[in-house]
Parts: sequence; C-alpha cells; structure tokens
Amino acid sequence: MTKQPPKKPKQTSFKPAASPIPTPFSKAPAALEPFLTQLDPSQVYITHIDRHLPETKKQIFLIPVLLNGTIAALLLYRIYTAIPTYWAILQTLLGYPSSATVDPTTTTRNEQLWILAKRTLMFLADFLALRFIAVWPLTFFLEQPSNPILWRWHLGGFLADEIVVRVSRNWGAADLMQGVKQGEENAFFKTRILPAIEREFLRTKTGYLMMDKSWDLDFQLMLDAHTLVKRGEVGMKGLDKLIWAHMDGVGWIVWQWETDYDVVEERRKKVVAFKEELTKAGKESLFWKWMDILESERDADGGFTAEGQQRVADRVQAAFAKEGIDFEELTKGVGGLDGLTIKKG
Repeated sequence: MTKQPPKKPKQTSFKPAASPIPTPFSKAPAALEPFLTQLDPSQVYITHIDRHLPETKKQIFLIPVLLNGTIAALLLYRIYTAIPTYWAILQTLLGYPSSATVDPTTTTRNEQLWILAKRTLMFLADFLALRFIAVWPLTFFLEQPSNPILWRWHLGGFLADEIVVRVSRNWGAADLMQGVKQGEENAFFKTRILPAIEREFLRTKTGYLMMDKSWDLDFQLMLDAHTLVKRGEVGMKGLDKLIWAHMDGVGWIVWQWETDYDVVEERRKKVVAFKEELTKAGKESLFWKWMDILESERDADGGFTAEGQQRVADRVQAAFAKEGIDFEELTKGVGGLDGLTIKKG
C-alpha cells in the first residue's frame, strides 16, 4: 500500500482588523494624560491657542464686563426700589394695613382692576428679569468653579498665547461616536465641529467670542491647562488645534485639524494671491523685488535672524512705498504673510 504524501495545510490569509477609531481621529498620545484626566468623557472638546494681540483681547473682553456690570447695577437698583413695594403687598396679604392696601369702599371697580393689572405686570416683569436677565451677570461674575472674571484674574491678565478649551453644549461624545456613521461621516462632525474650526472664524474671533449654541467655554479647564503647561507636564503646542472625544472600548481619541502640510499650503496660497494683487495693480515687478530681498537676507551670513527679518521689513516697505503701494495694507488683503516676513514695529 503506497503511503499518501501528507496534505499541505490550507493557506489562510489573515487581514488585520479594521481600526475601531473612526477617521480622522487617532488614539490620544500618552504624553497628554495629565490633561485628559481633567476631561468629561461624555463631552466633546476643542482646544487651540488664541494668538490674538493682548490689546485686542482686552478691548473685546471689556465689552461684556461693562455690559454685565451695567445689568447687575440696574438689577440691584430695581431690587432696592422694589423691596418697600413688595413688603407692603406682603403685609396686606397677611392682613395688616399698608400703603398697598386697596379700600374697596373708596375705590371704583375700574380703579381696582387697574391696580391689579399694574401689579400683575410688575410681578411678571420682575420675574422675567430675574429668571432670564439676572443669569448673565450671575454667571459672568459668580459662577463656580470658575467664571470669566476669575479666569482673567488667575491667568494674570491678557497673554500673547492663551489656551482656549471649548466644550460641547447640548450634545456630546455619544452623538458623535455612536451609530453607523461615526467621526467625519457623522452629521454632528459636519454641523458642529467643522464650522467651529473654520479658518476665518478662528482668525477673526478671540477665544472669549467662541461661545454659541453648540459650544461653551470651560474656564476652569483653561486655567488647569495653563497650570499643566507651567509645571511642564504638558506642552502648549501639544494642545493646539485638537478635537477631543471619548470612545467606548478605546478611550480618548483626538484629531489635529491642521498639519504642517496645511500650513505650507496656506502660505503658498497667500503668496500666489499676493502676486496676483500686484499683477492687477501693474506692479508685478515688486513681487520679484520682494522675493529678491527675502532670498538675499536668507543667504546672508548668520541666516534669517530676527535682525535680518527686520532689515527685510525695512527694505520691503521702502521699495513698495517708492512705487506708491502700502505693503501692510496689501498683505492684510491676502490674510497676512506670517512666517515669510515680519512687519515693522
């Protein structure tokens, strides 16, 4: 009986399991664990660095300070003037004569109805003011564990670089990470997250102005983040332009919405727009002059130093002014040329 050759084992191809983390998120780095422990897993967060000028932040912040301060003063004045009236009405309700007592024998039915209508409107107006308006100054000045005033006080005023932490309002991680469509395919990603990180929105608004129906500011978490940075437990750049969400079975996941490639591409687009504006004005030669100045300074001994950047600014502004072009106004029109040159002053 001939011996049968042993059968070859059946070839089986193994495919790696698809990552449970939805695009464009990835696992949050362990280095950010000190910050992650401060977050609520049920919420979605946005962190970025507010680099607007401190003076701009100060001017914008003074508006709600004055507004809420005025509202608080008016409400306190109303309470002060209303106390005698309400006390008199209370005495009447308890059966004691007071200035609010209405004598039915000396007043007509129409007069009684008019008094009733006035007091009803007074009760309604005071209730609405306390219920819907008083909450503004109360949360602004007294909300705990932190509020805008405490945030600015403990932050030490207005900084050049401030960590902004936005937290989802009236929705959360469950809406973003549950169901068939998750991550970038989710409707909440498209309608709540993308509009909140739109480039023009971030460019024109300071962190304090980013509260809306979908996002609130977590003032205590912003202070905690700065504390972690001061201690060296977390790097500030590590919190810039990130979306945070917690996923069951995975933990915290994160998406950085702008990469180094995006920065380079954005600068390229600005340079192109800058050249097009000069071409429209019949001053294309100024674009090449600008390029020559940049290159000559980069090639100089010592590289493109801070002093070299200042020399570039002086030479460029002088060259453009000679042709009747305001260099700063032109660059503002294309969104600035940060990273390519430096403005004077």
